[in-house]
Amino acid sequence: MARPLIALLLACALALAACGDGGGSSQERVDVRIGDLTIHAEVANTSAERVPGLGGRDSLHRDAGMLFVHNDERQRTFWMRGMRFPLDFVWISAGRRVVDLTENVPPPAPGTADADLPTYHPDVPVQYVLEVNAGVVAEAGIAVGDAVAFEPEPPPAGE
Repeated sequence: MARPLIALLLACALALAACGDGGGSSQERVDVRIGDLTIHAEVANTSAERVPGLGGRDSLHRDAGMLFVHNDERQRTFWMRGMRFPLDFVWISAGRRVVDLTENVPPPAPGTADADLPTYHPDVPVQYVLEVNAGVVAEAGIAVGDAVAFEPEPPPAGE
């Protein structure tokens, strides 16, 4: 009787560890460099990774973020479904330039219906979106026109 219970507890512990808050994620990672700022970003290049994004997490390390990778450059719309902390959005062109910024986006109030969530989008088409903790853009002095570098090159988008 004890062995099945131990096996069940071990399986649950492993499943919880796999879910984690980003620290133990198996997602690919890249360093995103903008000026003197380096963000160690998880790559969200599939729908399964892009849809939840950073939702459901309690926090994000100060130098961490999530890089959303798409196949083409076009208008993108994001929302804060499931978010528990505020973010800055860095909208990045296919040419690897910052083309727009959305700062200090608050998490939704608990219980907000999906249909009532505000959406956020850049003024121009983008291929990449970098989400970081709110305040990072201002602290780092990121501006429209800044060059962006990825190391290593992020994997191409899949669906």
